[in-house]
Amino acid sequence: MKKKLALKVLRTLFLIFLLFFSYNSTSIASEEEYTEIIDLIKASNSALKIISKNEDLKDFKKYLTNSKAILIFPEVYEGSFFFGAKAGNGILLIKNGRNWSGPFFYTIGGVSVGLQFGIKSGKVVMTVMSNRGLKSILKERVKLGVDIDAAVADQGLGFSAETTLRLADVFSFSDNSGLFLGGSFEGTYLQPRNDFNTIIHKKELNADDILKSNLSHISIKAISESFNKIISRTSEK
Repeated sequence: MKKKLALKVLRTLFLIFLLFFSYNSTSIASEEEYTEIIDLIKASNSALKIISKNEDLKDFKKYLTNSKAILIFPEVYEGSFFFGAKAGNGILLIKNGRNWSGPFFYTIGGVSVGLQFGIKSGKVVMTVMSNRGLKSILKERVKLGVDIDAAVADQGLGFSAETTLRLADVFSFSDNSGLFLGGSFEGTYLQPRNDFNTIIHKKELNADDILKSNLSHISIKAISESFNKIISRTSEK
């Protein structure tokens, strides 16, 4: 039994490393890749709805309403076998009034060392609360808890616009709190999926392109509507 579990953990770790490093290979966009991207956007919409309805994350909607941008990772995988690794693909959307620009694509990853054993997965939504946090995320690579202040939101956190900005630039919400055990982001970082960005937006993007051009792809219409419905329900209360 233990041998089977160990093999399962090792297979999961292998898949995580494949997921995290595969985007470095350059190739011509195929129909399969475009479909993968569209599926990621649809899955992000589903993840947003699930997190917004989670009774244990009751203040999520207030964070969303007051955010500058949002990162959604529909599935983050973490495997541990004396060392741990996590990875997942997701999207960044930037708020412009009641409109959103994007999607811009990111990978979340990380490696940690310790006496760990097991497999976890979950949906993760990160609200970016400050301009500093957004500008840092648009860099080629950013370490959570190092380059920007990050915090795991839980049911006891509450919300105050003033105190929230003092606490962190980014808050993470998940349907599996075990992904960031003890509220630690140690070894966790975000990195752009430049290959996905190029496929969707038909050109390579830098931080200035993303911040100033207000790029908005038709594929985010449904998720933008979901955002606005959640925000509208929050403002009515």
